[in-house]
Amino acid sequence: MHKISKVQQFKVATVNLLNYASPPYSYYQLDENYNAEQWQTKNRWLKKQLSRISADVIAFQEVFSFDALAKLTSSLGYQYISKVDEASMAKNCEFTYITPVVAIASKYPITQAQTVFPDNTLLKHLGLPENFSFSRKPIKALIEFPNFGFVRVYVLHLKSKRATNLNDFVDKKVPNYDSYSEALTDTIGRFVSQEQRGLEGMLVFYDALHEQATHPLPSIILGDFNDELHTSALSVIFDHTDVNPKTDHLNFSDAFDISSNIHKTEKPFTLFYEGEGKVLDYILVSNEFNPTNKNTNITDLTYHSLDKHIQLTPLDKHKTNSDHAFIYIQFSVNYS
Repeated sequence: MHKISKVQQFKVATVNLLNYASPPYSYYQLDENYNAEQWQTKNRWLKKQLSRISADVIAFQEVFSFDALAKLTSSLGYQYISKVDEASMAKNCEFTYITPVVAIASKYPITQAQTVFPDNTLLKHLGLPENFSFSRKPIKALIEFPNFGFVRVYVLHLKSKRATNLNDFVDKKVPNYDSYSEALTDTIGRFVSQEQRGLEGMLVFYDALHEQATHPLPSIILGDFNDELHTSALSVIFDHTDVNPKTDHLNFSDAFDISSNIHKTEKPFTLFYEGEGKVLDYILVSNEFNPTNKNTNITDLTYHSLDKHIQLTPLDKHKTNSDHAFIYIQFSVNYS
């Protein structure tokens, strides 16, 4: 007698919250904060969007007030939430946050959550600084999905394109000090930020690649990459357009590229800056999620973007929503 096959669907999302800092705390600058009404409006809007997505697992970026987020997600049925770092405060002001963290919320048990530690042996071998640290510590979590098993999830928020300030390095004796300092930051400072972003992406990918080679599991890398993967330096690491049968089982694909609901359309932008659309947020999946893989029990995968708010809201009016689209995947699992 043949067993009757059943299907279960899951959703996984990534959400950049844009300065999620509860009053009376500020973010980055003392005068950048929410009043009570704005904070209530932001949370009401966020709750509505998360309810619309109804994901099983959500990766969050730009989290300052973790406890407030935990309370909100709990009210939506997310019993589990983790972080691996604390949001940091300005040294001269105990009410101003300067560095956010990433977080992960799940309706299913998070059996393990740790940060990705830079591999010092690799850094030394490549002649790179062994004291490297991430601008925002990524999460590596293990989540048990019912009727599917364990999934390894990486949540990241790579270094932004904002130039690294080099004012503390500039020789103040240089003529026209101000213009020299600005020129240095606009050039060398931008390069330093790009290098940091590239190293962060490389180290996360190295960890994921090593895990797949030694302890293979269905795996997802998702979050705000702060760059376009297919055109930036990050493409060397993450953009695998060349097919190599020997490494297929180790590869990660942009979920958009293997989704069944996309028919040669352009990928939706996830952020608009100065009128120009960009894709900065990604969900990358291991080969176990590819429905064309004959060894997987995933029968379908679709890609979705919740982006009306970034299309209709002026850039300077995103305070009570977000300046990023919320993207998610839905996949179907066959089980007996």
